[in-house]
Amino acid sequence: PAMRARVVALALLLMSAGVTSATDQAWLLGRWEMMHDPDGGPKDWLEFTTDGRVTSTKPDGQRLAGRYLASESEVQMNFKVGTLSVIVTLAADADKQHLYAKSARTGNTAVYEKRP
Repeated sequence: PAMRARVVALALLLMSAGVTSATDQAWLLGRWEMMHDPDGGPKDWLEFTTDGRVTSTKPDGQRLAGRYLASESEVQMNFKVGTLSVIVTLAADADKQHLYAKSARTGNTAVYEKRP
C-alpha cells in the first residue's frame, strides 16, 4: 500500500507539471458558449469552476460533469461516460476569449466564446 501511494503521488505530481495555478486560470473560469460548429453538432455551454470541475450543458438541459486541467494555451477535459473516460482538448486563442475544439473525425474546428 505504501508503494502504491508513492506511485499515485508521483503520477499526480507529473500530471500537475506545467499546469498553471488556480489564480492563473481566472481567464477560463465561468461560462463558455459554442458559437459555431462546422459539423453541425448540438450547441452546448461549458462551465469551468475553481475546483477543477467542468460541466457541459445542452439546450434541453442534459448535463455532463467532468474534470479539467488547464495550461496557458489549452484545456483538457475528462468526462466519464459510463465506464469510459472521454478526453477532450480545447486550444485557447492568444487573448483567451475563444476555445477551439478540433474534430479528430473531420478535422473541422468548433468555436466556444467566453460569456459574461
